[in-house]
Amino acid sequence: MRPKKVLATSLVLAHLALVATFLWTDFARRPPRPVAAALRLYLNLTGTFRDYTYFAPSVANDLKAGFLLEDAAGRARLVPFASDNGEVDFRYGCIIYASMWDEAGRDIYAQSWAALLLGSNPEAERVTVMVRRLEMPSMELYRRGERPRWETVYAGEFARRRPAP
Repeated sequence: MRPKKVLATSLVLAHLALVATFLWTDFARRPPRPVAAALRLYLNLTGTFRDYTYFAPSVANDLKAGFLLEDAAGRARLVPFASDNGEVDFRYGCIIYASMWDEAGRDIYAQSWAALLLGSNPEAERVTVMVRRLEMPSMELYRRGERPRWETVYAGEFARRRPAP
């Protein structure tokens, strides 16, 4: 075989081996410290983290984020973290998943999202960042009547800061 074919075949086999490892083990959730960031990046770039829990319970559930903007008069509007374009929406899902992976870092990402929304909406006084996860039951639990349900993963309220006089 030519070196290019060997390289391409090797990369495909390595990818399939990683996908199988992520699906059937807990390795992606608790990798050794030095490779954790690289594995997380690989999961996000390839979409391997997508929601297949109905068939493979160890794969992550779907996450959705939204923002509730409120003005000084108390009027509120919901701004979803979503797009009409499927590819863009998929990338948004990657961003949400990567942001909510680490509990300690959730506030940092939520603060940056809130700052972006407050900066681009001058009439807004407060923003509530909400992230929910679709909890899929196993096939056995589904047969017994349990259905998918959305559970809140993160909710935080952020207010506009006024500069000191």
